[in-house]
Amino acid sequence: MKSIISRTLFFLSFFGASLLLANTPSKMYFLNPSSWNFHQIIPSPATKTPEGEARDINFLKDTMAARTKKQLFRALIASSDSIFDYSPIISPAFNANQLPYSTGIFKEVKSDTDKAIHIAKNEFHRSHPTTWSETKKNGTKISGYSYPSGHSTRAFVWAGLLTDLFPKKRKEIEIEARTKAWNRVILGRHYPDDVYAGEVYGQFLARQFLANPIFQREWMLIKEEINNAGIRSLSSNN
Repeated sequence: MKSIISRTLFFLSFFGASLLLANTPSKMYFLNPSSWNFHQIIPSPATKTPEGEARDINFLKDTMAARTKKQLFRALIASSDSIFDYSPIISPAFNANQLPYSTGIFKEVKSDTDKAIHIAKNEFHRSHPTTWSETKKNGTKISGYSYPSGHSTRAFVWAGLLTDLFPKKRKEIEIEARTKAWNRVILGRHYPDDVYAGEVYGQFLARQFLANPIFQREWMLIKEEINNAGIRSLSSNN
């Protein structure tokens, strides 16, 4: 009897711990979304009437019909986005091979950003437009919520961080971020207000990163590595 009780207690403690681990949020490096009120950060999406929904879908269809082959190609390429997509604006030396330490931190930034996007999407529960088609990765259908646009959010996180590094390039960086965001509309993946929410959210997240004391220490090392790689324009005084 004693043996049975011991084994029972063991299994209960084991599976109880497993359940707790399963419900524990994934590690975040620099952000703390649990303290945020998302409805104060991002404007809530407008409740659409059937007529409004039809109007927006027709807008997306018209946008998709008017896109050029060049626009479509660029939009598809940009679906796999990275901070190094901005290299043509910054410098050829701004790349993962030249900046190994920075690349590691950028991966942590992307991880935090992706988790923050997921939490925000689950807060608003907005479905993708019907012009959005499910894609497959490793045979599994990918689906999810639409608001805010994840690609747009990441584009403006990168833009916010890069303009802190390269303020002289602000205009070009912001144009590139907006182009990346609008690509989601060109592809029919997002409503325009999904993209706008991504811009607002991405700018907010960039400020959160830059205000975090741990990130600030990493940021100084990133600036040092970028300087050592011979990439200039790190401040408006250079």
